Parts: sequence; structure tokens; C-alpha cells
Amino acid sequence: MAEGGYDTASYIYDVYSSGLISKYGTPSYWLRYFSPAPNGTVDSSAAHAKAELDAAWDSGGKHLGPITSPPQSHLSGTYAQGVADAQTFMSALITVYDWVGPLYLPTNKTLYCWLDQGSATSMSTNYWSGWSGYVNSYPFAGGYPFYACLYCNPLAAGHNCSTIGSAGGCFAVWSSEPETGYCGYTLRNLPSWHASGCAPPAPSTKLWQFAEAGYCRLSYNVDMDEGTLTPYSFYLGSRP
Repeated sequence: MAEGGYDTASYIYDVYSSGLISKYGTPSYWLRYFSPAPNGTVDSSAAHAKAELDAAWDSGGKHLGPITSPPQSHLSGTYAQGVADAQTFMSALITVYDWVGPLYLPTNKTLYCWLDQGSATSMSTNYWSGWSGYVNSYPFAGGYPFYACLYCNPLAAGHNCSTIGSAGGCFAVWSSEPETGYCGYTLRNLPSWHASGCAPPAPSTKLWQFAEAGYCRLSYNVDMDEGTLTPYSFYLGSRP
């Protein structure tokens, strides 16, 4: 069965309401930003993390996918810069995991961890190798549960597919395209799968952002996504 969810740069409690659910549908998951990121992050404080995840639970979206968005200038940088940004990201994930008691790793011990690459950004092989290598080799809970993944426009001119294809270490792509012709769909009425993707040896597209708030002039500051993510995301065992 197809899954749909929301991603947002806003706090979940600022965008979740009964109006959102009645207009666009109940999410299977949320995707939210963790440090480093330019906007508010889940890891900004313990009270804040609890409040966001309370809202996620109340919305029906009891799964959480983590994404990070370092300064886009970093992505064309060095291996060391990639490692440094990944260290911040992993620290943020573990901090929230420790703060929120009923937040669990996926039962398959495979948590997709997304790096946000803007369409106008070229990503160096060195940066990706540093970032993904640190994420993929981070030991936690008796294993290596973190899996490096990339959010991008696979058709953009900037190096993304070619970088992850040549460097390896990427387990999934989250595509931001296409949106033209899909703004009329919602989580209640998901479109047939038509996400843009990278050519092999880059990995396949697992998640598709088919409706973006600004482009589609949505009534709430959420983007809508399609793809099976719940087995590869944090999940809440109860309301925090």
C-alpha cells in the first residue's frame, strides 16, 4: 500500500491542525530537520523535541524521517567538512533519541538519514564521501543503523547523481521532481508513481516530493511526499 507523508521547515506543532488533515490527509510519516539546518530544528531543546513529536503523534504520523541541511556552500567542500557536518547531524539524532523516551529506531535497524542538496548546488565527491562515510559507519545500539541518503533534483545540472554514483555510500534518493501536473494530488489521493531518478550506479528513488508548498500554493507550510518510509524511520511507541 502506498504511503504518503509531510515534510516541513516549520515546527510540526505550528502546521499540524485538524484543518491540515481534513484538507490534505493523514500522514504516515513526517520528515523534519535536524542540525545543521538554517531553520528551526527538532533538536533545539528537549521541551521542543517533545512538543514536535506530541504534534506528530496527534496528527497520526507516528514515524519521523530525519533530514539535515548544512550551508549549501559546504557541499562543494572537503572530506573534512563532510565529516564535520555529519558529526553534528549524528549528535542531534542521538540527542533527540535520548530526550524522547518513546522514540525508537526502526525494527529493521535501518534509519534513512537524508542530506538536503539544493538544485543549484554542486556536491563534491570528497564532501559526500566524508558525510556518508561517517553516517554509515556510526556505531549505535549494537549495530550500524544509520544509512546515508540524498534529497535532490536528479535532473538538476549540479553534481548529485554522478557524485553518489561514483562515490557510493548512498542508499536511497528522495526526489523533488516532478511537481508540474501533480499539485492537485494529496495524501488522500496519491498520484501514480512518476518520480525522477538517477541512472545506475546511483541508487533508486524511494521518496518523491510531489507537491511543494510554495510551488503548489498549498494552504499550509508543508510539502507532500509519496514513498514507503515507515520501515526506515524513527517511530513513536506512545505520545511523548
